[in-house]
Amino acid sequence: MESLPDAIVQYILSHLNNARDAAVCNCVSKRWKESLPCLKSLYFPRNSFDGYTGSDSPDIVIWKMLSSITCLEELVVYSPFTSSGLASWLLLVHSSLKHLELRMDNITDYKACVDSPSKLDCVSAAKNLESLKLWGVLMANPPKWDVFKNLKSLEIVGARLEDSALSAALRACPKLTNLVLLGCEGVRSVSVELPYLEQCKLDFYGLGNCSLSLTCPKIELLEVQGCSWLRVRETTCLRKLLIANNSG
Repeated sequence: MESLPDAIVQYILSHLNNARDAAVCNCVSKRWKESLPCLKSLYFPRNSFDGYTGSDSPDIVIWKMLSSITCLEELVVYSPFTSSGLASWLLLVHSSLKHLELRMDNITDYKACVDSPSKLDCVSAAKNLESLKLWGVLMANPPKWDVFKNLKSLEIVGARLEDSALSAALRACPKLTNLVLLGCEGVRSVSVELPYLEQCKLDFYGLGNCSLSLTCPKIELLEVQGCSWLRVRETTCLRKLLIANNSG
């Protein structure tokens, strides 16, 4: 490892993102340890801390890894975490982070939703995000987000949403070109007005009585499931339309 050319080391780094692999390699070679700050992507699988017996909490372990990286662009966390942990991580990497994916695991935890700041509120620190993907979200209240000026893609999978909370979240993402809401319940009436949106996939659980109004002049692909009333304006760019009225 010590004798490898820099180009080879950088190539290896570009294909390594699993946090466990990075931690193991960190112990193998001084050269690798010195190169670790150049990682661009870091992924914590669901089982990252299975069998972990260290004194530091998982939140702190992740914080320590992030603090050693100089310009992280992508962070994916499927392992459990707290809102305070998330806030501390994003404080470290917010300026360089472009892609964030989180397994929130609070879809049935109303207390976690109303805690201040909530996990959703903490996301606002990553102001330069280009894509955001969230799993297992309870969005009972409007998230305290500033405008994400660079966010092009928003995906929410498995969520309980209130109309006002969803509307507020979408207003904070005016530059979206891709919107995906899959397996979402609780939505009754929503209006989507996104001037740059090109692809939109919506799948609502429930009785199939959700109403949707869409004003997106650049929309090219629209897939909607679980709506009983749909109005789409300004569709001169629309190329593909799929509609299903079954619930979920």
